This record gives sequence, structure tokens and C-alpha cells, in this order.
Amino acid sequence: MKRYLLAIALAAVSFGFLHAQEELIYNQYHWNYYLVNPALAGAEPCHHIMATNKMQWTGMKDFPMTQVLTYKTRVWKNVGIGAYIYNDRNGYSGRAGGQATFAYHIPLSKGRQYSKKASYDRQLSFGASIKVNYFYINTNRLYADDPNAQNDNAFANTSGIGLNANVGVYFKSYGGFVGLSLTNLVPVTSDIYGDKELPAPLTGFLFGGYTFDLGRNRDKYLEPMVMLKMNQYLEVNMDLNLKFGQVVNTTWGYWVQLSYRHSWNKNNIQGMVLMPIASFNIKGFNIGYAFSLDLNNLVTQNYGTHEIMIGYSFCHQKHFCR
Repeated sequence: MKRYLLAIALAAVSFGFLHAQEELIYNQYHWNYYLVNPALAGAEPCHHIMATNKMQWTGMKDFPMTQVLTYKTRVWKNVGIGAYIYNDRNGYSGRAGGQATFAYHIPLSKGRQYSKKASYDRQLSFGASIKVNYFYINTNRLYADDPNAQNDNAFANTSGIGLNANVGVYFKSYGGFVGLSLTNLVPVTSDIYGDKELPAPLTGFLFGGYTFDLGRNRDKYLEPMVMLKMNQYLEVNMDLNLKFGQVVNTTWGYWVQLSYRHSWNKNNIQGMVLMPIASFNIKGFNIGYAFSLDLNNLVTQNYGTHEIMIGYSFCHQKHFCR
């Protein structure tokens, strides 16, 4: 009986982490806003490919690790596409999947040339994605102390696949930008260990900011930005971001950012997070590093969260490509 209760408890914990793993993907939007809003696919007239590796709570046993590979581009006139795939490992559980996106962009300006192409200075964008997620429980590790339990029929369902969708709208006007998106539009339930799990909650993202040009040649910029996230259970997270960037010359540039995340969700063990970020652009290559420090009791039990990004853009952008 003790063995069964332990397995059920671990399964419940694992599914709690499965939802948290999806949150890890969303939290990487600092490198790529497309991760939270499909309307960003092809919003810039460039091909962008980016890979990230996030190591959460390093120093703890079996700390979570997530890899994400993304691609987005403008393929024809006002049409954009995007996609990402991810792989996640978290203790007894794992998850993999991705999404494919179609976006449509409506130019609203042909006047003042803020960017290299005036038609992109003011733009309204719409996007929609289909997502697929595969999850599993590693029973070899779960029942390491009792291998015979793996043969018990009560624990036959240890993996599954789910489909979902998201939509978004994005508007930019010269230096200003705002985006709104909804994810987990389909209330999909998963069957594991004979029980129906609650579907991932419908979640909305609202972000906005403004890019202020600095310096005589407008080669420096300051960008404050705020991100709000709320799900159907009225659990609210807020990010405050302040970014400074400089285009040194046509060969390279850099940006640094300080972010603060606050959660009003009582069940979120990452209630307050401070995150410094630095990124360099060298001849189209983008290299970045982020460090997340949990400002709670968990900070004494790990060495923080580290994230490394590498990407390539097939164009030269004055500002960071969202």
C-alpha cells in the first residue's frame, strides 16, 4: 500500500512540474517574444533562428533543464511563419513538443522612416499556432527501489500526447509596441495512472513598451517594458524589464537588461525573481546569457538559474529583434 501511495504522490508532483515546464518556455521571451505571442512570427523582415538552454535551480539534485529551438521569418509580402521545438527534463518526468505558426501583417505607414523599410514602422499583426506536447513519466527512475512495481497494471498509462492552440495580436508604432495573446485554447485532459488530469489553464499575456533613442546618432536606446500574465484561475504574474542597448557599428552591438518578476500565485515557489541579462550581436550572430535569482527561501538551496542563447539573423537590425 505504501508503494502505491508513493507512486501516486510522485505522479501528482510530476504533473505539477509539467505545467511549470511549459512556463519555462514562456519565461524565455526575453530572447524571443514569439514564444508568448504568435503574431511576432515574421513581424520583422528577416530570418531568425535561435537556440536556448535553460538550467534551473542548479546545484539541486535532478535540476530541470530545457532546450528550445525557434525559427521565424516573413515568407511572402504580408505573411509570416514561425515554429519552435523543445525538450525538457525534470526529475521523474519529461516533456517534448513544439508549435507551428501562421501570421499576417498589415502595414499602416509609408511615411516617416524609423526603420530601414518605412512600411514596417507602423504595423498590425495577427497570428495563430497549433501546439503539440508529449509527456512521460520515467518509471525506471520512479520505481528504482522497487522494480517489480513497474509490472503492475495499475500504472500502465505513463505517457501521452496533447494538442492545443494559441492566438495573438501585435501592434507597433515607431518606438512603441503592445501585444496580447491567449494560449491553451483547447481544454485537453490527460489520462495517466488511470486518472484524468486537469487541462492546462487558459492563459493570457499582455505586454507593452517603448524604445527611446539616445545619442546624437540614435545609436543607443533605452527600452522599458512590462509583461502581465493571468490565467483562468486569476493567478497573476508581472515582469518589469529595463533594457539598454548600443549599436557600436555595422559589425557588432550589445544590450543589457534587468528584469524583476513578481507572482501573486500562492502556489508559485518562484514568487519573486531578479534576472540580469546580457546579449551581443556580432555580424548577425546573437550570443546571450541570463541569470535568475529567486528572492525567496529557495535561494539558499540552489545556485540560481542559468540560461544561454545563441542565434543568427539574416539581416542587420538597429534594435533587438523581438
